[in-house]
Amino acid sequence: MNSVLSGSCRVSSFALSAIVSLCAASGSATADDLRAVGGIEARPYPYRLLGLRPGDPVDDLAALFTERSEAAPTQTERRLRIQSPQGKAFDLRYETTREIGDVGMQGRLANAPQDHITAFLATEAFGDRPLALFRVLKEPTEKAPEPAALKAQLEELYGQPSKAEMQGQSMTLLYAWGTDGFIADLDGQPVQTFVEDLGGNRTSERQFRTCAAGGPFNASVEYDFKSPRVAEDAIMPDCVATYEITYQGGPEISTIKFALKDYDLARLHQAEVDRQIMEALSSPTSKSDMDL
Repeated sequence: MNSVLSGSCRVSSFALSAIVSLCAASGSATADDLRAVGGIEARPYPYRLLGLRPGDPVDDLAALFTERSEAAPTQTERRLRIQSPQGKAFDLRYETTREIGDVGMQGRLANAPQDHITAFLATEAFGDRPLALFRVLKEPTEKAPEPAALKAQLEELYGQPSKAEMQGQSMTLLYAWGTDGFIADLDGQPVQTFVEDLGGNRTSERQFRTCAAGGPFNASVEYDFKSPRVAEDAIMPDCVATYEITYQGGPEISTIKFALKDYDLARLHQAEVDRQIMEALSSPTSKSDMDL
């Protein structure tokens, strides 16, 4: 993959002649439309971030941002141009993230207090619904809850986590939901083996557990076109969602991070967008009307 910086946009070229740019949302440009699909099922897990969870209508997200910030949210737009070997092209443009509360680079370097909320969004095929929700809360240590108090609050809401780690002033809690429901003991699951074909009769084996970090699979919920997709491109197989809460205490500022990701929704979204793009690329082409 080759990457070129172009102004505020990152531009990359992919196999099957896909060109991707990522930049702040602005202006208008010609783009092909995706058809919105209905029937998105209610999410099976109980986890919420500030009352929201992935799959909720984007209007609910907008209402939350309006309630918590007087400033307009910052939006990042993604643009993809996919071209088939026959020369048929599909242009996709959609809002990939929406956020409020970012204090900027200088604020982060100064470790300034902040309440930064980010949503990763689906395309219009799924009604621009959030696929993942993140929150970074930095506040004076004397105002922040103690790790034990935060853990007790979360356990009252959701029960014991799938995994809990306490070390010094750091704490990590992880709630994991698989296709069979809540995973009570993340590290107690059977180890599975993924065999990657390296070609030339060579293989590589990697071990993993469902919903655990560091496995061989794609852990991003953001849509990215690729054709063909290989086994390791799969989005966290058998893992529906994870909700991770990390706490880092400090003498002056303490940081609490929340990350709620719905991998099942991301898989469904990827499959639907792939289907619509491939359908468009294989449809009949109208001739151009250039002045020749």
